[in-house]
Amino acid sequence: MRFVIIGLSIIFFSLSVIVTFKALQQPVDRISDRINQTEVVPDSDHVIKTLIDDQEVNKALVADMQATIAQLENQLATKEDAQENLGVASDRQEDPQLLMVFDGTVFSSGQDVTDKIEFSVIKRLVDKILAAPDSQVSVEGHTDNIPTKPLTGRSYQDNMGLSFLRAKAIADMLVTQGIAREQISVIGYGETRPIVSNDTEDGRAKNRRVEVRLISEGENE
Repeated sequence: MRFVIIGLSIIFFSLSVIVTFKALQQPVDRISDRINQTEVVPDSDHVIKTLIDDQEVNKALVADMQATIAQLENQLATKEDAQENLGVASDRQEDPQLLMVFDGTVFSSGQDVTDKIEFSVIKRLVDKILAAPDSQVSVEGHTDNIPTKPLTGRSYQDNMGLSFLRAKAIADMLVTQGIAREQISVIGYGETRPIVSNDTEDGRAKNRRVEVRLISEGENE
């Protein structure tokens, strides 16, 4: 945006120089025409007065152009500030608050149920959600990159389904502790959003997780 302002300033400055040059050239041309037509040497005082008058006109034109440039710069600066503020607001909307992460110590590989979460942990999470009653809760499930094998009777057939069921398990715990089900959204991302490499067991355990995020009322608009 600053480059646009600089470019406009250069253009208007160039125009002012051209106008000044043309205006200064015109009285000289007129005087030359008069000399050729009348073959009489013009009065020097009259020539000086004409030049002074034209210079005053040129100064006024330059002053007007400079005022126009200043006005454009102010308008562009105002728009730039507004765009920056809009960018900050957009960034906030795209960054819901991460409340808690349940990692691979909670869910074993290939499992969508768990009994490894202490009640105090769920209670702490519930208190954070209740402190923002107008917010929405996003429960997002993830897996490692170990493919699941479709089995008869299994409630999921792939990592996408497994991640969804893990997120639903956490959401069900929140509901039992008083969070309204309509306040919660459940999403399964499967193995598509790893946070570390899946090359090690430790990395796979970190990717095998459920994240709980709080989306404020303003971020839902």
